[in-house]
Amino acid sequence: MLRNFVLLALLAVAVTGLNLPGVPIEFTQDDEVISAISDDIANKFSREYIKFLETGKESATLKQLSTQLAKSHSKKDIFNTSISELGALDQFFMCTSCRAVINVIAETFRSEDGELNGPNAEANTKKMALELCNRFNLQTPEVCNGLVDLNLPIIHYIIMNTEADARSLCGTLPISFCKVKQSNFEWSVKVDSSKGNLTEPKADVPKKTNNDLTVVHLSDIHFDPEYKPGSLAECEEPMCCRNTPASGISEESKAGYWSDYRTCDSPLHMVENALDHIKETYKKIDYIYQTGDIVPHNVWSTTKEGNKAMLTQINDLIAEKFSGIPVFPCVGNHEPHPTNVFGHADVPAELNVNWLYEHLWSNWQRWLPAEAKETVLKGGYYTVSPKPGFRVISLNNNDCYIYNWWIYYDGSTTSQPQLDWLQKTLLAAEKAGEYVHILAHIPSGDADCWTVWAREYNRIIERYSHIIGGIFGGHTHKDEMNLHYSTNGHAMAIYWNGGSLTSYSYKNPNYRTYEVEPATYQVVDHHTWIFNLTEANEHGDHRSPNWIKEYQFTDFTQDLSPAGIDALFEKMAEEPALLRQYWRYKMTSADPKLEAGCNDRCLASTICNLVRTVYDDNARCKELKAKLKESLANEVITLPPTEKPDDGGGDGAATMTASITSIVAILYMINQLF
Repeated sequence: MLRNFVLLALLAVAVTGLNLPGVPIEFTQDDEVISAISDDIANKFSREYIKFLETGKESATLKQLSTQLAKSHSKKDIFNTSISELGALDQFFMCTSCRAVINVIAETFRSEDGELNGPNAEANTKKMALELCNRFNLQTPEVCNGLVDLNLPIIHYIIMNTEADARSLCGTLPISFCKVKQSNFEWSVKVDSSKGNLTEPKADVPKKTNNDLTVVHLSDIHFDPEYKPGSLAECEEPMCCRNTPASGISEESKAGYWSDYRTCDSPLHMVENALDHIKETYKKIDYIYQTGDIVPHNVWSTTKEGNKAMLTQINDLIAEKFSGIPVFPCVGNHEPHPTNVFGHADVPAELNVNWLYEHLWSNWQRWLPAEAKETVLKGGYYTVSPKPGFRVISLNNNDCYIYNWWIYYDGSTTSQPQLDWLQKTLLAAEKAGEYVHILAHIPSGDADCWTVWAREYNRIIERYSHIIGGIFGGHTHKDEMNLHYSTNGHAMAIYWNGGSLTSYSYKNPNYRTYEVEPATYQVVDHHTWIFNLTEANEHGDHRSPNWIKEYQFTDFTQDLSPAGIDALFEKMAEEPALLRQYWRYKMTSADPKLEAGCNDRCLASTICNLVRTVYDDNARCKELKAKLKESLANEVITLPPTEKPDDGGGDGAATMTASITSIVAILYMINQLF
């Protein structure tokens, strides 16, 4: 009864607009309530846990909090799903557990008489990390052990050599009630100011010609050398389709021959089949863009040698299949060991990724000029001019990834130098009369891309938008796009996302090709190819998959200029059926996604994701959502009675910003748990 009274009192505070003491002012009133509850639980847990480390005795309060936190999340989803796409309780767990654990680590690491300081600090810290992983029921013991072994040395170094705390580390999570602005993480790039802000959208409409270039886009291959057809496809670990339990497997749980809709990556024979189909279908290929993530999702068991072997095997295969064709690769977040983590020049030698950059150069030098070596070895990025008047810039934009722990060590040192280089390279291209394509693995508007980095990157894109023919990447595994807008709200550049060859998760394998006009190097059309996994696996190794051209972009519009794409999005908001068609293609017409469907919330999330290239910039999103809401209100749709619409569409934009209705729901759920 008292608990209910307290929660209702907190809700009353939110409604009346009063600030709760100690809650950061950056939160909305609704978020303040949830944040305060999260903080309270995190602080209680950390206090009780530190007592446990001191005495070896577990209090009743600690047992209760541990049990409740362990039950509050969906376990596998928190590893396989972007934080912004998680449900309310999963997000609450992520924020609360982050705050609790960082509180414990900071207190016990840094203090001279801290429980995890002293000669046995490393062993004691590992023991604690494993205990917490198991206590929160995060994953299997094998996965917990692997993740701790790989990541703890880096996290320990950062904690011991910075003033990072729960506010700074957890405040970057893309969760509305957890996220805070942090002045010590602010920095800016000096962008050439010889041109002012854009005063109108980029509206030139390139025409198709007989001389258009053909560019193949391969992204997120995620080759798994241990993939086993018939193995367990429904496992507890973040990635499956590798092992066969001694007790046997039901037919429904067996991995398909050509990969699987569940959390599984790409067998070699599927990768080879895709490359063969490209080669057979396209006799004239001018360039191939390979936009990162060759390595699979076994984030707990990677090794340097294993990653290097997979990178070499796939790069060699691409070179063999497409001999004589220029290939321009970029780095994905899965390439390093441990996954996601890219240190800068000041990082201790035993913790940096120089070994990766050296290996990438050994793989890439067959396609790149000698002058690219310096920046590849420095940070995995480069520029090349394949022909007069045209330049390709390949970024390693894992500098923006919030799971790259080094941005918490020194965000500006980690992230700013490459953006400074990008600005200088684009300025030189402008002076030389060149048009540019940019390759960048992570979409800048993705929830997991640090908004400070994305904001500065967008400033650079605005300054040079008149020479940027297109931006190409992947990471989300979805066949989608994002439109960049200027400071004044003008459409200025397009990020084309190539989807993924892997089926991880609940998608069909796909690749793309682009028609690029050779004057300003803008995309005038693109074609997406898929095969249906259900159909392919029914035939197994008896027949190759039936690759089909799912659609071409000019099915939607003939005007592929940024202004034309903005007009298309306006039309999608006015005609929900058109937006649903886009969503279907975004999900590569995968059977599980089509069965789930896309409800109104999913549609709103989908249209917002289209117009977001800085995650917390929602101006255009709000405009289109309002129009979509009106359109949906005037639309009558009858869904099949068995259909259960997808609540988020698997979309990277479904972050939870609590309304009064949702806050009542989450307070009720928290009350049941705590």
